[in-house]
Amino acid sequence: MNKTKLMAIFLFSILLCGCSEKSLSCTKVEDNDSGKMTEEQYFDFSGNNIKTYKANMSIKLNDDFDDYADMLLEKLKEPFKEYDDKNGIKYKTNQKDGTISVSISADYNKLDDETKNSLGIKDSNYDEVKKTLEEDGYTCK
Repeated sequence: MNKTKLMAIFLFSILLCGCSEKSLSCTKVEDNDSGKMTEEQYFDFSGNNIKTYKANMSIKLNDDFDDYADMLLEKLKEPFKEYDDKNGIKYKTNQKDGTISVSISADYNKLDDETKNSLGIKDSNYDEVKKTLEEDGYTCK
């Protein structure tokens, strides 16, 4: 009987230890002279620590700027080239029908500190990540 109680307490404590999985999805939309920019950031947490990170950014250019789409895409690719040789991160850029997009996916535990900082991910705690993004104008759920 004593072993059964001990086993039950042990299993119950594992369930409460923060081993749960949760996700955070944050979006920010901005309109400017050149078009509409939408940024989405997704985090999967294991316990209270980031497990995976995904981000999508798209810019729908106004008609006046369609001719500049290829040039803007090339300029946008520049900062992401530093990730070519980095472990744990992948990115993709695209331009179609006046919309420029960048997608990033990363295994947070494989990223070095420099890459985490360049992505703007300074905290790995769910509450801190959410607070930081909301302070930056994102809507999170």
